Amino acid sequence: MKKLPFDTDQELLADIATGDSRAFEILYRRYFSKLYGAAYKRLQDKELTEEVVQELFVSLWERRETLPIENIENYLFTSIKYLVIAQFKKNTLFEKYSSTLMLDENDDNFTEQAVAFDELNDAYQQALQTIPEKCREVFLLKRSGLSQKEISERLDISEKTVENQMTKALKILREALKDYTALGILFFTIG
Repeated sequence: MKKLPFDTDQELLADIATGDSRAFEILYRRYFSKLYGAAYKRLQDKELTEEVVQELFVSLWERRETLPIENIENYLFTSIKYLVIAQFKKNTLFEKYSSTLMLDENDDNFTEQAVAFDELNDAYQQALQTIPEKCREVFLLKRSGLSQKEISERLDISEKTVENQMTKALKILREALKDYTALGILFFTIG
């Protein structure tokens, strides 16, 4: 019996390391549902869960040549666990920051915080304008609550293209807002 390509995860990893997108797609299909289920169990938010799982796969692809992975399943589930934890930390930090904005307007820090938030919002709006038009359109539709599939259908593009455009947009925004510390990341991931 002839051996099929990609019988094992190790064979997939070896081909992914060389840039084989077909091998990556097979790995994605093999593990996406399981990882989604594991993340959703903790996050209880479909869109956020989808973003976290996609972030994991994007990271895997970007670092494919340098990852010394012996067991891809363990690697993926450990990574998703840490991404979920990071998401909880982001939410906690944002809640703490938001609660400080709810302070009495007479508080000395209120004006300072409001100005900082306005500066961050301005930086975000400027960064948004640097994203290529189609990419920005996908990003804004996703942020408005549409699913990847809905965006795909609305714009008549593949779901993979939607995913790639979201990845590109987030990368541009992260780079543009890197000087605004964790608050910048929190603002545009939930904004």
